[in-house]
Amino acid sequence: MKFDDKALLRREVGVNPAQLALMVLMAKNTYAIFSRATGKSYIMGAQIDENVRKMPRGITSVTQSTMLQALTKTLPSAFKMLETLGYKRWDAKTKTGDYVVRRTPPEGWYRPYEQILSYEYSITFSNGHMIYIFSQDGNSRGPSVDYNICDEALTLDKGKFDKESAPTNRGNEHVWGFLSDKPLMKHHGNLFLSSMPWEADAKWLLEPAKYYEEEKGIDLWNIWNRIVSLQMQLIEAKKEGDVAKFTDTWNESLRLRRTITPFVSKDGTLFMLANIFDNLSNIGLSYVMNEYATMDRLSFMVEVLNYHIDVVDDCYYRLDNRHSYKNAVDSSYVRDFAENTDFDFARLEVFNDCRSDADLMASQMIDICTDWGATYSFMIVVQHRNYDFSLGEITKYPIDNIINTIFIKRDDIDNTLVEEMAARFCSYYEMHATKIVRYAVDRHGDAKSAASKLTYNEMFQRELEKHGWKVIRKVHGGQEPPQHDKYLLTSIILQETRPDLFPKIRINSDKCKPLLGSMRNTRVVQKDGKFAKDKSSEHNKNLPQDQATHFGDCLDKYLWTMYGDRLRNRGTFIAARI
Repeated sequence: MKFDDKALLRREVGVNPAQLALMVLMAKNTYAIFSRATGKSYIMGAQIDENVRKMPRGITSVTQSTMLQALTKTLPSAFKMLETLGYKRWDAKTKTGDYVVRRTPPEGWYRPYEQILSYEYSITFSNGHMIYIFSQDGNSRGPSVDYNICDEALTLDKGKFDKESAPTNRGNEHVWGFLSDKPLMKHHGNLFLSSMPWEADAKWLLEPAKYYEEEKGIDLWNIWNRIVSLQMQLIEAKKEGDVAKFTDTWNESLRLRRTITPFVSKDGTLFMLANIFDNLSNIGLSYVMNEYATMDRLSFMVEVLNYHIDVVDDCYYRLDNRHSYKNAVDSSYVRDFAENTDFDFARLEVFNDCRSDADLMASQMIDICTDWGATYSFMIVVQHRNYDFSLGEITKYPIDNIINTIFIKRDDIDNTLVEEMAARFCSYYEMHATKIVRYAVDRHGDAKSAASKLTYNEMFQRELEKHGWKVIRKVHGGQEPPQHDKYLLTSIILQETRPDLFPKIRINSDKCKPLLGSMRNTRVVQKDGKFAKDKSSEHNKNLPQDQATHFGDCLDKYLWTMYGDRLRNRGTFIAARI
């Protein structure tokens, strides 16, 4: 058998336009705000490959908010990409391979220029280049590095990053920096990969985009959101089979896309936006249509189409940074799981259950509330704790921590909405030690299903009990209260002026993005001195608020069921706007 050396070295890997632009445009600091399924893992792998080749014996840090994110999302995807380029993990038996994980490199391999005392958080390549993992929930300090990569950067604590991780990006100036004969532009640079931020404290990722207008007069955000609106129309045209409308809309979206062609700023910054349509040649339109059919509209527009969203004026919910928290991960459990699997990236990639949730106490029951619908249904998962995850402090009074959300659309499932909701909840919380749920009953769920003698609530309780859960029903008195009453209750709770009477609420922003999006994009209207939600946008298919009120409704029902009697009994109603 003859081997073709050139064929062995040739490996074709297709790239989409957004990936190609990022690879071609030379920048020191890159901010890539890419939605789901746009190929962020390819970019991550390609950057690591480039750093390995261009900076032998250098160090690239991979900075993550949690070790869970690094081990189950970022690194498995990146190294899957590297494998397509020919990289192989070192095999001690055959003495072949290109990198080792968490161990001293084999004899004969190069070492980084930086002196390394421990390889516990490292992945080292044969030419001496090292990937060093920083995580803000534990390993936040380490050696001096030559480049930094942050995946899902919207989850980072920016203040902590600036204080702990950013200062390590220094050194080796004589090799690749300003003291070198051939300085490398990207040396001591950063790559921030992220989906579109929902939270206000992650908006720093979007600030670099201002150079588009400052240097070329491009109104980036307005044009981008117009493109997303056109893409929503494309999807509708596809559903309706309207070929002419699809073609015209497609051409107009491409025309607008060309007006925001990415470029590098004068100070060497590259800011880029991309969404699933940029990767259409790899995933196909059928994937987009399926995501559209299975997600609520707001989540689809933000997470799949990368819609830029701000808080609406006259917001129904008065939220601020204290009401949410992130990175509630049991890092010790995650690290133990990783070590027990010998850092098997394939097994780490599918790791997903409640045992890694730091905001779930095993010894306590769980509260749930549902919002049943004919075509889609919603659930929030809550647990009481005398702990404020936003501040990291033990509290005198219990706090309602909203730790998870579940959304189901009928088009996505084979069984009923009730069965699917119960199955997903029970699957994720199968390992929870206390199999007790307090069910804040949706009174609309007391209606009987057309296919059963049981109500939605009765069927749901039966399904939970089949899986071994004890269900305690919690029902508010009377019929559904007016929106005005629920608005006052929610406003008082968010104001946090009576912690002895009403609990504070804290929302896990990693697990509850749709809920926070719903709350931030629901307007309040006033008529005859009463407050209510503005749901008029539900009739406009091109606005993200359509259907976005439902998760907020779910929270309202939970709060009213649990605490509505306290509002009435204490005479807390006030006429002034809270």
